[in-house]
Parts: sequence; C-alpha cells; structure tokens
Amino acid sequence: MARINIDTGNNANDGTGDDLRSAFISVNTNFTELYEASPITSQISLAGNIISTNTSNANLKLIASGTGVVELEGIQFRDNNIEGIRSNEDLVISASGTGNIIVGAIRINGTTLSADDSSSIKINETLQVNTISSDDSSAVLVSDNLNISGTLSVDTIDTNTISSNDSTAIQISDALNVSGTLSANTIDTNVISSTDSSSVTISDNLQVNGTLTATSITGLTVLNNSSQSDGTVTHAGSSGQQPLDSFVHATYRSAKYQVSITDATNSRYALDEIYVTHNGTTAYISTTGVSSTGSSLATYSADISGSNLRILIIPVSNNSVTYKFVKTLIKV
Repeated sequence: MARINIDTGNNANDGTGDDLRSAFISVNTNFTELYEASPITSQISLAGNIISTNTSNANLKLIASGTGVVELEGIQFRDNNIEGIRSNEDLVISASGTGNIIVGAIRINGTTLSADDSSSIKINETLQVNTISSDDSSAVLVSDNLNISGTLSVDTIDTNTISSNDSTAIQISDALNVSGTLSANTIDTNVISSTDSSSVTISDNLQVNGTLTATSITGLTVLNNSSQSDGTVTHAGSSGQQPLDSFVHATYRSAKYQVSITDATNSRYALDEIYVTHNGTTAYISTTGVSSTGSSLATYSADISGSNLRILIIPVSNNSVTYKFVKTLIKV
C-alpha cells in the first residue's frame, strides 16, 4: 500500500483539510504498514550493531537483485563467490585461537592441511612444490606412482622401482647411498663404493663394455702392466697364410697366446702356446704345442704391419678349422 498523506488545508484552521478523525485514520494506516514491514514482524531483530533472526533455527538471508552483489567492507558476495573488492588486497580467512578452518572435509590449521574424515586428500591436477618433507622422524610415503618431469632432489628414497616414463635415462648427479640391495639392469656411473667397511657385492654376472678400473677385485688379480682377453677365428678353403690376431705394438711389448685348434672334419685337435716379442721394427716368435696327430696342425709366424704386430698361421690343410685363443699382452 502506498503512503497516505494527511490533508492539512490551505491555511491554518481554514476548514479545508482533513478532519481530526480522518487524519488519525491515515496515521494509523501508515503505522500499520510500517509495523508489518518492520524487523519485528519480518522475523529480524536489530539490537545495537547486531542483526539476528527471531525464529528458531531460521536462516538470515541477504539477497541482491539481478546482477547486483551483497557488499561488505572489503569483500562482496556474488552468487556463490566470495570476492575481494579492494585492488591487490589479500582475502584472509582466519579461525580464532586454536580453531580450524574447515571447508567440506578439508581442515586447515595454521600450515597443516588434513582430511576431516578417514578419506585421503586428493589433488587431481599438477602439484608444483619446492620441498616435500615430514614434520616428524618418519619418512614421506608415496603410495602410488610418482611421475617427476623436472628435477627430484632428495636425501633418501625408499622405493621398489625408479623408472623413466620416456626413453631418457634417470640421472643421479650426486652420491647415491643404498643401505639395502640395489637391483638394476643398467648402472651408468663413475664410482660404486660402500659407505661402511663392508664390500660391494655383485652376485650375478657383471658385463663391462668399456674399461674396468679397480684397485682390487676379490677373486681376480688386477693387472696393472698387462691385459688378458680371448677370441676365436675360423679359416676354410685355403691352406695359405691366414691372420690369427694382432695388437698395437706401441702399447704392448710382448704377448703369450694359448691356441686351441679344432679340425672337426678330420677329428684332429691341438693346443699350441705362442710367445712373441718385438723391438719396434721386427717381431720374434717361438711356439710349442701338443696335438692328437703327434704333429702341429699349423705353422705360426709374426710380423709388424703398420701400427700392429700380427700373428699369422698357415694351416696344414684347407679344411674348416677353428682357432680359439687366450692371450696375455704385456705393456711396453
């Protein structure tokens, strides 16, 4: 209902305005409308600086019209959003005393984030952090796959498997201390050592494609002035001179070969021992051996060809013969 105005006439007591009864009827009507629209009848109370509801368990709603917002000092409420309205200011939510901030089932207390129920906290998107650490003496546990696209810097990793999700290798740029068992298909490193007085134990085959340098290897003698290796060659269809092996004469002065000969076609076998040395320009050779026929199955010679000293053989026949040898080279 619209406001009712009281007609006061043109001049005082000129009898043109509302009579006294009509004037008070209008007054009462206006008061009735104000009363019905007041906080008392609308279930809202105003007391000092407090706005509250009069009905038990009733909500107190502030609703803006259309695209308008509910605005308080420094913040505004737009639909289900809480926004800061002062430029570049933080939006701070603080609990009182030892109280917590609880959002859904997430509890925030100071710098601690925890679940308010028995479920875990899930982060479904990329998490970028500078440091992951435990606030007690226990380890940090990662219960599922951990994919790291950048650099992982840690003091200790306790895991069953470390792998790369692409074709690149995992690189450990500092010392790697393993207190238990390290199982790996490939280890690319300059140094493998133990952090205590115990030895490093390799219980399976060790394949070294390059040079293995060690102060000592249990079960093996470390050769500082010589090297050992083996090889095999097969010659067939010719009884002329054939190569057996060669080595760089600038690096090695002398060599000893043990050659096992197999002529399977004629069931003939032999074991020969070859000694060879040189003075830089001329090679000197001496041989001895034993065979199933009582005579040698090959004639040996040596020469220097370019940078190599060559061991040459002349088979006793043009049958297919296999020569397996072990050689020891002694450095210059």
